[in-house]
Amino acid sequence: MTYADLMGLLGNWLLPGSLIAIMASMGLSLTADDFRQVFRNRRALIFGVCSMLIVPPAIGITLALTVAPTAALAVGFVLLATTPGGMLSNLFTDMAKGDLALSMSMTLILSMIYIFVVPFYAHFALLHFMGLEADVNVPLASFFWDIFSITVLPAAIGFAVRAWKPDFAIWFKRYLKNIATIVLFSSFGVILYDQVPVLRQNLGALFWITVALNVVMVAVVMTIVRFAGFTRRENVAIGIEHLMRQEGTAIFIAVSIVGNNEMSLPMIMNTPVALCVVMLFVAVARRTGRQAQGEPATI
Repeated sequence: MTYADLMGLLGNWLLPGSLIAIMASMGLSLTADDFRQVFRNRRALIFGVCSMLIVPPAIGITLALTVAPTAALAVGFVLLATTPGGMLSNLFTDMAKGDLALSMSMTLILSMIYIFVVPFYAHFALLHFMGLEADVNVPLASFFWDIFSITVLPAAIGFAVRAWKPDFAIWFKRYLKNIATIVLFSSFGVILYDQVPVLRQNLGALFWITVALNVVMVAVVMTIVRFAGFTRRENVAIGIEHLMRQEGTAIFIAVSIVGNNEMSLPMIMNTPVALCVVMLFVAVARRTGRQAQGEPATI
């Protein structure tokens, strides 16, 4: 197998296949009651969803316009900033003693909204930063189907299997998600190897822009929620949702749809950076967790 064949296998099969498996495993974890929880805390939920749709894209686009070192990396930062919160946000919200039902509700709603808004963000970024010189032809209609087919569709199938065979779903999801995660992060490694020259040239800029994206984003959001009157647990859930993102879907758009590995570097860089930031956030949240649950938070 040649190197070109390996990259073709990665972009056409391994990366989308691993994402489909991960989304299916998420569907296997969902029940009808998870969706009913969406309507149990409307005020914080509406705020969290609206904030995710406005604050991260605004900060990401600003950084892309001002400090991104290359056009492809600028598109990558736009894709990163417009991805919804990832399922890991639910895990870290639970660790930080936050509102888990609110976290799950935001993740579910934002994942569904994502397939409708990201094609427009991606087209804006491609046209603005790459222009016609990049010879990128990504029809808007195909964007919707490509993203739908690796997010909502496998999650819906997993949800149906969970409703039909709950015992099998609980047993199978662990193996499916573990295998898919190994393949996904192996794909990250191959992309990094392919982009070593670009990474060497722009490593410092990539790192600090990614740190700035996460720190500024959570600082803005937590400043706003201080005046919204939410409880500490709600604030924790909203803050963590802004930190943990679905980088894999954005990488799929860059590598498999657009066909540009360089665009995926901000997402790959964000994985360890966001993990460090969210762990610090969790540590601070747990320290303030002695407050009464109904009292507005200091975090």
